[in-house]
Amino acid sequence: MSLSRSVLWQTALRSQLLQGAWNFDRMQNLGWAFCVAPALKELYPDEGRRALALRRHLEIFNTHPYMAGYVLGAALKVESELADGRGEAETVSAIKARLAPALAAVGDSFYWAALRPATVMLGIAWLWLAPHPWHLWAPAVFLAAYNLVALVLRMNAVEAGWTKGEGVAVHVASMGLPAAAEGVRQMALVLMGALAGSLGRLLNPLSNGKAPLVNHFLFLGSGLVMLLMLRLGVRPVVLLMLCTLGCLMLALSLAV
Repeated sequence: MSLSRSVLWQTALRSQLLQGAWNFDRMQNLGWAFCVAPALKELYPDEGRRALALRRHLEIFNTHPYMAGYVLGAALKVESELADGRGEAETVSAIKARLAPALAAVGDSFYWAALRPATVMLGIAWLWLAPHPWHLWAPAVFLAAYNLVALVLRMNAVEAGWTKGEGVAVHVASMGLPAAAEGVRQMALVLMGALAGSLGRLLNPLSNGKAPLVNHFLFLGSGLVMLLMLRLGVRPVVLLMLCTLGCLMLALSLAV
């Protein structure tokens, strides 16, 4: 039995609220049940069978909230087979148990450890270098950059899971998110180095609401130095320590 595209989109939209009823007992189970409710209504016109199916989806569940869409689509694919009288009910629980931990690790490394810090640094760079009053748009720059990536991936996750079924793990692996995470982390470090270099603005205050040209050269040059050091194999932790030390020394020199 197939699900309509509108129901898949409803599921994708509801998945944005997966954490809304998080609890210590079964974690994301209530949010999960809320997500699958429209699909179960279409798959099971009979209220009795629908109630039994919904009860299956109230078991404990937890994964990275941004990756849950892939598990939702794959689980609903199995659920559609059950609605046609094929397969076993335990398969739904099994596919959730197999996919959730692996996708959680991928989501943590890409979204939390790479994309969010990088887009925060982008917002700070905008705040630092944009002329008045455009620097006030820094929060919007951060939110737009972050959600442009996150929302596109999240809204397409349910349909990908539905299309690939149990093979959605291979699909996610083919997306290369771990490699992308490493590239995004490097971009964040380059921005951090660029911002550290452009602290020269403190020595040359703003005039007439415009950023001195030297700050932009400092920003670009410091970023290129950081990129070169990354390419030479310097560890990111060492670069972070050097940036922090450099900023502290500059602050102390200005305070004297």
